[in-house]
Amino acid sequence: MKKYFSIFALATLLLLTACGNDEPNNEQSSIGIVYSRAIDNTTGTTQFSQSQCGFTVRNNGSSMSMRAQMILKLTESTTVEFSTDFMPLSASSDEAYTYTFATSDISTTSGAHTISDLRGKINMVGPTYIEYTVDGKYRCYSTLQPYYTHTTTVVPQGEDSETYSDISYGVLINNAGTEATLYLFGFHSPSSFSGVNLCYDKLKIESTATGYHLTGTDIVPTIHESTYDATGMPSEQYRASSIDINITEQGQSLTGTISTGTAESPKALTLNGKFFVTNYL
Repeated sequence: MKKYFSIFALATLLLLTACGNDEPNNEQSSIGIVYSRAIDNTTGTTQFSQSQCGFTVRNNGSSMSMRAQMILKLTESTTVEFSTDFMPLSASSDEAYTYTFATSDISTTSGAHTISDLRGKINMVGPTYIEYTVDGKYRCYSTLQPYYTHTTTVVPQGEDSETYSDISYGVLINNAGTEATLYLFGFHSPSSFSGVNLCYDKLKIESTATGYHLTGTDIVPTIHESTYDATGMPSEQYRASSIDINITEQGQSLTGTISTGTAESPKALTLNGKFFVTNYL
């Protein structure tokens, strides 16, 4: 569970800055793990990369702005680094601590590249989504480690099921972009668990035109009492005979099923989650 700390640490720092309205020029910086996908508009090929990227939020008392420092791969042999100037943050009308941003004031720090049409959305206590174009050829999408807080989760219970809206999802991807870990934070069921974190590890992951596809078979999840519980305990009750998860809207939405029953008695956890109340499209 320790691997997922970066998004929570960054969210806490940004929230403190956002709430510091009576401290003019309050400014805080932090670093988070960002997943990026660069799609070649000519060939349609996708390059996945992850890196530590920097974010700085400034609150001058009457308005807020944010600066981003990004690193990503366009191809296996081409890496781009760039930074924005401070971008004004515009408050969302339908979600607290959520802002949109856009800028054309961008400086590259490696190679002769042109960054354009950068825009996105940030929730100060959750996800960050950024999209932009590099060299007029690559459309790129970057997110902090995906974290879905607007969710509907259906949990089987005997012959029936219960629906919950307070279970959030997280996804970790390895450096090569070949394996993923799926977390269900605050998971509970009517008969057993309450407020624990359920973890399905070593899922296969593939990039798609709009995000990722996660699959797995015969996976025993681990139960973690908190984010500080790194080892966890195996849970045969929620052994997955198969897992099929689609991440779409360039990372902002997650839907899928975790099949936990048998052929004679099929059961499944059903997941449906979003980054924001209204995703950025």
